[in-house]
Amino acid sequence: MTPAVKLEPSWLASLALHALLLAAILLLPRPHTFKVPAEAAVPIELVEPAPEPTNVQSPSRPVAPVAPPADGAATTPGPAASAVQRPAMVKARGFYAAKVLADPRSRSARQALATFAPDERAIQLCNIEAMEQIHRWKAELRPDLVAPYATANLRIEGGSIHAKGGAFRAGQRWFGVTFNCDVADGAVAAFEFSVGDEIPKGRWAEYNLAAGDPAD
Repeated sequence: MTPAVKLEPSWLASLALHALLLAAILLLPRPHTFKVPAEAAVPIELVEPAPEPTNVQSPSRPVAPVAPPADGAATTPGPAASAVQRPAMVKARGFYAAKVLADPRSRSARQALATFAPDERAIQLCNIEAMEQIHRWKAELRPDLVAPYATANLRIEGGSIHAKGGAFRAGQRWFGVTFNCDVADGAVAAFEFSVGDEIPKGRWAEYNLAAGDPAD
């Protein structure tokens, strides 16, 4: 029979001390883990490069011949056709596209812009500027998309963008817009615009205007 092993008092004290240390470690509060909030996206929608619309002239209707005036009848010249009155251009005193793109939430938009050709990048900068300028001009309008060549061809002269037949979407509605935009050193240097009438929904398909998602 194996004799029982007697533990020295010092061993018993050491075991008790280790047990106390282990219990203290287990009772220590655990460090908290913090979750980094997901990055929110700035509502900037870039327009994909697309071919400019082709101007198609509709066939003219046959004109009925005008009967000559009767003998002795006095003829008076009709009133001259009045020129179409366009809304006055609003000239910007400050520019905001660079500030919008500098926002950390606009990182994806900045990355996309870096892949565009210089002219297309200038167009996108002017589109962003147009959205900001329109909203600051009339707060109830919150544009989320600009189609600079919706109803007429776009003209680019150096760093100047001339959109005579543009359109912008705000609140699931489309409106006409005209703007002139100068870009220098990768930033908007001059901008003026004029908001036109609302574009009827029945003509959206004609101009390739998307309805958008109401949940956006």
